[in-house]
Amino acid sequence: MLQKSLVIAFLCFCLQAQSQSSIEDEETVDNSISTQLYTKCFENLNHGAEILEKYPQWKDTKLCSLMYCMMLLGFQEKEAQLIGEDRLIGIATQLYREGNPVILIMGMESSLEAKKRNQNLEDDDHIVYISYGECTNPLFLNKAAEIVNKQTMSLINQNKSN
Repeated sequence: MLQKSLVIAFLCFCLQAQSQSSIEDEETVDNSISTQLYTKCFENLNHGAEILEKYPQWKDTKLCSLMYCMMLLGFQEKEAQLIGEDRLIGIATQLYREGNPVILIMGMESSLEAKKRNQNLEDDDHIVYISYGECTNPLFLNKAAEIVNKQTMSLINQNKSN
């Protein structure tokens, strides 16, 4: 129950931070490719929609982006975690097919590292690096990043062998 409350609080914080950023000066808004892909909503994700309807806390939340689907792994309910995993795989696959394979990174100054690596998207299989956290993150975010990165690399390697 505590974990569920923490995840809900985190989602609310994300929504608050996102709404504040739109109010702030446009110069401070991050319009980078990594932010665009991290928050991009894939409306065609429907895996688990019938199960998600049972949860009132998700009623008004669009669980269609990397950012929000990563949060599903933080819930104790196994079915929510499985839906999150399937949706993350689906998003990683769709991004790859669009020509925007993504790798999620974290660690000290990872946002600067992502910005640096994304200056030339013609290198290393056109990968877009997305920083999802700096120093420490909850384990469920790390697991979500592993799922996305594994799917992306699997698709890249599969394409190389063809």
